[in-house]
Amino acid sequence: MQKETLAAGWLAYVEVTGPYGENYKPALQTLFSWAGKKGLEGGQCIFVYLDDVETTSPQDCRTRVGVTVPEGTSTDGVIALMHLPGGEYATLRKQVTDESQYAPYWQQLNQELSAVSSLSIDGERPCFELYHSVDEENDICDTSFCIPVK
Repeated sequence: MQKETLAAGWLAYVEVTGPYGENYKPALQTLFSWAGKKGLEGGQCIFVYLDDVETTSPQDCRTRVGVTVPEGTSTDGVIALMHLPGGEYATLRKQVTDESQYAPYWQQLNQELSAVSSLSIDGERPCFELYHSVDEENDICDTSFCIPVK
């Protein structure tokens, strides 16, 4: 785990409701089709998690499957726009090679963060996964797991 200052930005997204990790592919297809038509396919992919799995039932958990876009980008249909706040984040960067690795990496980051008494989770900002690169052919995602801290 490391502490990083991440810049604020804008995210065009499709919201998915249901257990974390499920039904993301159709949302990604919709999002990337829209981004391609707008000439925005170069943005960074980010999955924003809005609900705490400890207090929210899996069927009610919301994920915003998004791509970074310039401020003022117009959206339509199921594509919405949100401001992703910047600031201090506890991060863990991993090469993910199987979907089953996501939950353990989130657990690892939470455990490492709880061991640092000088940091606490900032509940005003969401947690997210930032995808540095995705190698679909070899099924490798270079991913940073990010928890806002204060």
